[in-house]
Amino acid sequence: MITDLTTIKAMNPGNNTAIQEAAYLYLKWKSTIPFNEDLAHYLVFGCVATRPTAFAMAKVIQLPESDKEWSLQPAWFIRIAVGQMMELISLLPRYLPWIAFCRRGEDRMRVYKLERLLRLAEEQEERRRKHIEEVTTWAEEHREQVAALAQA
Repeated sequence: MITDLTTIKAMNPGNNTAIQEAAYLYLKWKSTIPFNEDLAHYLVFGCVATRPTAFAMAKVIQLPESDKEWSLQPAWFIRIAVGQMMELISLLPRYLPWIAFCRRGEDRMRVYKLERLLRLAEEQEERRRKHIEEVTTWAEEHREQVAALAQA
């Protein structure tokens, strides 16, 4: 893209992006449907959310009849999701009380209340924040020692 005779360059995200990781996982889990075909299907009939750090393909389904609480309820079926759970949940375009998925290419569908996954995501985010805080505190406390090692 050229604007005012200046070429706009995309920033390099570094490692693989989330969509690249998703494509790799299709190969790793030996999916019977190629990634590109599934992506095309979800672009037309589902929901695709992509950022460098998060990728998901989902669609609204009616859960099967069952003796469970969720019988015949609408739910998000997550075909694939790559990234931090909190970011992925924030990408859902609307609230539905149930979420369903199959883990790592398994055939068994798991169904959970979205609130449960949100609580797990909040706990995961809190652990991540604490870890970053601990590492930052350690680095500040040992800055001189790290600098001396770097010069040696």
